[in-house]
This record gives sequence, structure tokens and C-alpha cells, in this order.
Amino acid sequence: MYRCARARLWLAVCLLLGLPGSTALAQERLPSVRVSGKTPCEVHPESASETAELWLAAREALEGSRRLGDSLPRLLVQEWRRGLGRSLRPLWERRDTSYVTTLHPFEKPMPANLERAGYIQQRGWTTVYYGPDAGLLLSERFLRRHCFTRTAGTGANAGLVGLAFAPLPKTWVADVAGVLWIDATARELRYVEYGWTNAPEEARAPGVGGRTDFTRLASGGWIIQRWNIRMPRPAAGSGGGFDGYTDQGGEVLAVSSRAPVRK
Repeated sequence: MYRCARARLWLAVCLLLGLPGSTALAQERLPSVRVSGKTPCEVHPESASETAELWLAAREALEGSRRLGDSLPRLLVQEWRRGLGRSLRPLWERRDTSYVTTLHPFEKPMPANLERAGYIQQRGWTTVYYGPDAGLLLSERFLRRHCFTRTAGTGANAGLVGLAFAPLPKTWVADVAGVLWIDATARELRYVEYGWTNAPEEARAPGVGGRTDFTRLASGGWIIQRWNIRMPRPAAGSGGGFDGYTDQGGEVLAVSSRAPVRK
């Protein structure tokens, strides 16, 4: 059973759902909370509680994939980088396979200036594309700058329920929009997919963007099982333009248990 946390966002969700502990925490926190009758997000009132329930289901996997544990699994991990032409024709590929002992095989630092500089940033002659990881999706800085709505799965996503996110109106820098796809029966997050907004045309083409798949371990914990990001590759030189795409990602191929870490 979920219990209410002290974080302001989750307190509001708990109050909405009437979960245990919400009233006591509300009495403790509400005097410092200012509530506005207007919001830049448009969410149908009838779907508000369902949206909150989807958040609670996704939150378990997102938090679980970032959690530290006393027992670290040994993972067989394969990472890749491949070049694609403008028509997505494969040009070259490099793969590397290794064993790592961790719960976070693909963790990478995120810059603190995403809200100001955007998710597509120029670093010298290099264009860097960023996607939302689990920590960012759970952060207040992401939640306060994106709207969330419920969406039904169709086609390849049939049987799943989506929690779509998009930047607030009047967001001018490059941002991200996507969907957290949730198995409504198991109440578990399956994967997150996203693309860029306010971006160059080549960065908004079909098939461009990223995806992160989550899986529950036999021990009960969560890890990122697979991730991939496809981004435009700038043309060589200072003339601008682009000459294709680059795929970068990784996948956990096997998991074996390890003895508990001694402290």
C-alpha cells in the first residue's frame, strides 16, 4: 500500500486519492502552501484522479531505479553507438560489452541549466541533446514546468495506459514532450519515450528522440533495462546543417546476484 510522503506534490496527490496519512500531513504542511485557482495546464477534472494514480504507479519504478541497495547485482551490459544517414540508413556501428556491479549501469550527470538553456545545447562545435532520466522526471523543476494528461495506448502500445507530458505554454527554449507508458493491470511503468519541442526540423523528424525501458529484478528492485537516444548529427565544419543521425544506448543482457556489500 502507498503511504503519503512529505513532498508537496505527492501530498496533493495523496489528498486527492484519500491515501493513509494524508490528513495528518496536510495539517502539518498546508499553512505554508499557496493554492491558485488558475493553472496553465489543462486537465479534464474527471481524469485528474486517474492521472494521479498513474503517477503513483510510475513513481515506484522511477524511484526504484535510482535507489541504493546493500546487495548490488552483477550486470552484463552492452552499449552501442551507431551512425545513420539522413534517410536512417546504417553507416557504422560500435558495440562494447562488459560486466558491471551496480544498480545504475547507465547513469549520467544532467546539467542544472536545462530550464534556462534548454534540452538542446551548443558546446563549442558540438550540439548536445538531453533527455529526461528518472531523477529529472521526479524532480520539482521538471514537474512544475510540464503538464501531464492521461492517454490511451493504441497499436504497439495497446494494453498500456500513457501519462503524457509536455512543456508549459510559452516555453521558448528546446524542451521535451513524451509519454510514460504504464501497465494498468500490474500498475508498473514499462517505458518512457520522448522527443524534443522548439527544436530544429531534423530533431522533430519521425523516429528521432529517446526511450528508456524499466524492469523489476527478481529481488524486487528496479533497473533501467534498456535505453536509446537518436539525435541529429551536425555536418562537419562551420557551415551548419546536418548529415545524418547518431544512435547511442545500452542494454542489460543478463543479471546475476552478488553477496551483500559489507559496511
